Amino acid sequence: MEIRQNEKDKNSKGYLMILIGVLASLNIGIGYSLYTQNQKKNELTSQNIKLTDDNKELIMELEKAELDIKNLQTSNLDLISKLTEKDQAISDKIAQIKTLLSKGKLSISEIAKAKSEIASLREQIANYKAQIEQLNADLKSEQTKSAGLESDLGNQQAINADQSKTIDQQNKRISLAKKLNASTLIAVAIRERKLFGKKEVEITKASKVEEIKVRFSLDKNEISDAGDKDIFIKIIGPDGSTITSKTQTTKVDGTETLYSQMKTIDYKNEKLEDVVYYKKQGEYKPGEYTIEIFAEGYRIGTTKMTLK
Repeated sequence: MEIRQNEKDKNSKGYLMILIGVLASLNIGIGYSLYTQNQKKNELTSQNIKLTDDNKELIMELEKAELDIKNLQTSNLDLISKLTEKDQAISDKIAQIKTLLSKGKLSISEIAKAKSEIASLREQIANYKAQIEQLNADLKSEQTKSAGLESDLGNQQAINADQSKTIDQQNKRISLAKKLNASTLIAVAIRERKLFGKKEVEITKASKVEEIKVRFSLDKNEISDAGDKDIFIKIIGPDGSTITSKTQTTKVDGTETLYSQMKTIDYKNEKLEDVVYYKKQGEYKPGEYTIEIFAEGYRIGTTKMTLK
C-alpha cells in the first residue's frame, strides 16, 4: 500500500515537472515573440523617422535648388532670353519633384526616386550655370572687340558727319536754286457785273466784294523740276487771321500753316502766268489784307490789298 502511494507520488511529480517544462517553454516562446515584435516595431519606428527626415531633407534640397536657379536668373537677366528652353526644362523638373514630395509620407522607393530626380535637377542647374558663364565670357569678348571698334567707328562717324553736313549744305543750295519765284503777285477785290454780259469789276468797298482775285507769274527756272505744282494762296484779314472756308494746311519753311485756296498748275520751266479766285463766305471787313503765295514748302511771294 505504501509502495503504491510512493509510485503515485512519483508519477505526480513527473507530471508536475512536465507541466512546468511545458509552461516554461510557452513562456520562453511568448517572450521571444514579444521581443521579436518589439524589435520589429522599433525598426519600423526608426524607419518611419528616417523616411520623414529624408522627406524633410529632400524638401530643403529642392528649396535650395530653386533659390540657386532664381539667383542665377536674377543676376543674368540680359542672357535669360537665350536660355528659354533650359528655363522651361528646369521649371518642369522642379514642378515634377514638388508633385512627388507633396504626397507627404513617402515610401522607400518614392524617396529613392525623389533623390534621383533632385540629383538630375542639380545636373541641369550645373549645366545651366556653365552655359551662363560661357555666354558671359562670349559677351565680354564681344564687348572688348566692340570697344576696339568704337574708336574706329567714332572716327568714321566724324568723317560721315562732315560729309553729311557738306551734302546737306549742297542739297539746301540745290533746293534754293530750284525754288520757284513769283515775280508778279497782284490781288484785287472783284464783283461780277451782269449787264451786257458777264464782266468782272474791280472794287475797293468791302461790303460789295464777292471774290478776291490773285494774279501771279512764275519766273523761268531751268533747274526746277517740271510738272504739276501745287500753288497755295493765303489771305490774311485785317484782324491777322487767315481767311478760309475750312481747316486746311500746308507746310511752309518746316511749319504747318493755314491757306485759303490751292491750285495745281503745269510748270514747264518757262515763265508762267495764272490766276486764283477765292470766294469768302460772308462779308469782308474794311482794312488791309495780306496775300501770300506758297509752292513746294517755300513762301515765294507776298502782296497787300486794302478795302474801305
